[in-house]
Amino acid sequence: MREESRRIAGRLEATLRIPDVPPRGIAVVSHPLPTHGGTMRNPLVAGIARAVAAAGFYALRFNFRGVGGSAGMWTGGAAEVEDLDAAIAEARTIAPGMPLALSGFSFGAITTLRWLANGGRADAVALAGVPLRSVAFEPHQLPPVPDGTFIVAAELDQFGTAAELRVAYPRARIVEVKGVDHFFGDKRNEVGALIAEQLVKDLRIH
Repeated sequence: MREESRRIAGRLEATLRIPDVPPRGIAVVSHPLPTHGGTMRNPLVAGIARAVAAAGFYALRFNFRGVGGSAGMWTGGAAEVEDLDAAIAEARTIAPGMPLALSGFSFGAITTLRWLANGGRADAVALAGVPLRSVAFEPHQLPPVPDGTFIVAAELDQFGTAAELRVAYPRARIVEVKGVDHFFGDKRNEVGALIAEQLVKDLRIH
C-alpha cells in the first residue's frame, strides 16, 4: 500500500493511505487530544489506518485545526467537529458512492460521536478508547453513543475502563483489550485489527 499527502478544504493537513487492492470503501480516522500531543501520526491512529487499508479501504487521517500543518487554533473541541465534517466531505469526494466508515481514538472518538449527534450519518463506526473522564479525571459530558456502536476499550483505562463503559453504554458493542491502559501499549496492532475486522463485518464486505 502507499500513502499520499493531501490538503482538506485548503486548511487541514491530511494523509491518504491507499490499499493494494481495488478500494471497497473509505475510513476517516480521527486523532486524540491535541493539547496532549495528539496528531494524525499517533501510533494507534496510524495503526488503525494501516489495518483498515490492509482490509481494502482507503484510510484518511487528518490533523485537527492548529495541529501540525493544519491552519487555525484549538477551540477545546467546540469547532473541531467542523474539521471532521470537512474530512468526511473530502472522503466522499475521494470515494464517491463507496461505503463510509468512521474511527477515532480518545478525543477523536468524542469528536466522531459529536458529528453523529449533529445528524451525521456513516455506514459503519468503530471507536477506540472512548474516555468517560477528562485528563483532569473529571467526568466528561459525552455526546450520545448510538446503540450498537463498536468500541475497543482497555481493561485498565484510567479515563474509563471497559467495565465502566459497559455500564455507561449497555447497548454499545464493547470489546475489551486486557492488561493495558488508555494508550493500549503493545496491543496497538490488536486494536487496529479489531477495528478493521469489525468494519468489514458491519459493511458486509467479503
